[in-house]
Amino acid sequence: MRRSFTEILRQESPISLAREAVWRTRRGWCRNRILAQIDQEPCPVKFRRVRYYATDAPSLSETSRTLITSYADEICVGRFPFLGYGTWELGREPKWNVDFVSGREWPEVPMTNHDGIRFDGSDIKVPYELSRLQFLPILGKAYLLTRDERYRENAKRLLSHWMEENPVGTGVNWSIAMEAALRTMSICFLLSLISPLRPDEESWLATVTRCLWQHMLYMEAHIEFSHLISSNHYLSNVLGLYCVSEFLDGRRMAARRRLYRQRIESEILRQVRQDGGDYEASTGYQVLVTQMFTSALLLMRASSVVPKPCFLERLRRMYQVMDALASPSGQLPHVGDCDDGRVELILDDLQQMLMLPVAERNSLRISSLLGLGKRLFGGSRISTEDAQWYDLTNTTGEDCSTTNQTEACRQKVAVFPQSGIIIARSEQAEVLFFALPNGIFGKGSHTHNDKLSFVLRLNGAEVLCDSGTGTYTRDPKLRNRFRATSAHNTVVVDGQEQNKIDSGRTRLFWIGSEAAVSPVEQRCEDGELRMRASHSGYERFGVMHTRTIQLVEQKQIVVVEDRLNGSGQHYVEINFQIAAGWTLGSLQNLPSEIRASISGAGELRISFQSHGNVRGYQEESWISMCYGALTPSTRLRCCGEVALPTTLTTILHWTGLNAASKVEKARLFTDVRS
Repeated sequence: MRRSFTEILRQESPISLAREAVWRTRRGWCRNRILAQIDQEPCPVKFRRVRYYATDAPSLSETSRTLITSYADEICVGRFPFLGYGTWELGREPKWNVDFVSGREWPEVPMTNHDGIRFDGSDIKVPYELSRLQFLPILGKAYLLTRDERYRENAKRLLSHWMEENPVGTGVNWSIAMEAALRTMSICFLLSLISPLRPDEESWLATVTRCLWQHMLYMEAHIEFSHLISSNHYLSNVLGLYCVSEFLDGRRMAARRRLYRQRIESEILRQVRQDGGDYEASTGYQVLVTQMFTSALLLMRASSVVPKPCFLERLRRMYQVMDALASPSGQLPHVGDCDDGRVELILDDLQQMLMLPVAERNSLRISSLLGLGKRLFGGSRISTEDAQWYDLTNTTGEDCSTTNQTEACRQKVAVFPQSGIIIARSEQAEVLFFALPNGIFGKGSHTHNDKLSFVLRLNGAEVLCDSGTGTYTRDPKLRNRFRATSAHNTVVVDGQEQNKIDSGRTRLFWIGSEAAVSPVEQRCEDGELRMRASHSGYERFGVMHTRTIQLVEQKQIVVVEDRLNGSGQHYVEINFQIAAGWTLGSLQNLPSEIRASISGAGELRISFQSHGNVRGYQEESWISMCYGALTPSTRLRCCGEVALPTTLTTILHWTGLNAASKVEKARLFTDVRS
């Protein structure tokens, strides 16, 4: 999932290209040598019990216990809940190679003959999601909480069925190493929960151990490594290899543990910016990658390994970024791609799958993950029940929710300069301003054309939001629609994209890198917070876009100034995507001004001012807060001809809001230091 290989090559030095050439030359030989060991008899490794989870079942609240057992009950009767797809009746022996949404099936052919992305209405991520087997640890937790053998037996039965139906190297679920890695971790986590196994289960354990051995060799043979580009795929590979090497004993296992732990510690410095932002320029992948590094840390703790200080510091900063971006309910804004990826399902996920209709779900509602970060590093979150599974009963860092509150309440702005994020706060409002660099230094594909976009929250709820992701390969047009500049709260010039988007079906994970962003600036004077950044995405036809956002707390307004430098007549449009629960009411087109009001838990008035023939329109749109799920919405579109240079001014004024709760107020002033 990256830019075309030819585009990447143009950016590389001769030394990097030479290293990549050598690696690709040797890769085939290494792959064959590794795969030759898959059917080795007898299996050269044994299962090694690792205390990844606490020895005893944690003392969870009744609500949390019910969530876990209710989810496990659904699995036991063949009903499989998913975030964006809802709950599906797949039976007690699911078809593992089917996209159950479209009904399309992948043939059971060797991985080398596999055609995964077919553009026939199917989405390969559906069988992937099912075969990650992330329901297995939930069944294990339900067993540990209740000692009901039904959960244990169903977990064993489903895993046995998957192994029978998916021989190594055959079928859709063996098409990339990332899927094998996440599946491997689910199997290891299940074994950690139900161990020690009984004598009558030794034969089953031997079969599972061989399966883990085969997964390890498959990942090593097909590792998604390159000297030119590194992403969450490669990280998942080395994490899966580190995990399985911890759970297996045998020749070279100790060496593997050291090797893959060192690679993980190196990768966090490569993939995570100094301020804690994931370099794929996506909040969805910020969550996934943070959870990956967190799982690595928990595995290190389970083996009494002390990670490098730089690893701990960079992971702590990842949690700081998420905590700064989160609403009082622990919800992050959607920026860039989000495919709902997880390493483990935690209580937030279960609560949404079991208790909310799909239209009300949000895959970036992550208070439980933030609670886990609090237990590891200290922070402002209070939801920590998931942390009990890992025996994290005491924080290891300063708890900012109980200390230094006077200083915390003075903090009204959080800046993450390398990641291009600024968050400005008043008592009732939050403005989240995004000038994210293109992902992976211009090589990444999870970037959207969202330069200088912003999200507005009032009393902790989004009013102006990002559109989300929609889907990947199921619908190419929809994929590009959600990536487009017009899907974000920013300016479009002459109908052009900030970064070029190739409409070809084979390039759905390619995007240009024309839109370089300036360093973000912020200034606080007399209670007014100013944020500013520019991007060069329109420079190819002589236009530079600079946006300044000013939060004036006393007047309850946000002023957005879009400066377009250039010359001649240009067609401009600016879009305001309205979040669920809010509706666009009155809309007036006046000379040089557009007035509109948005109502929900209060009222937001919009005044858009410009020189030129610009008019406002209400348009039907979609938002996608979970992968694959679409919710009808509306957006305000202001567009028309203007002469450059010019400044477009938008004033946002809120009234009639209910007073924020004490918890929300405290969260709005959380001290998050970048």
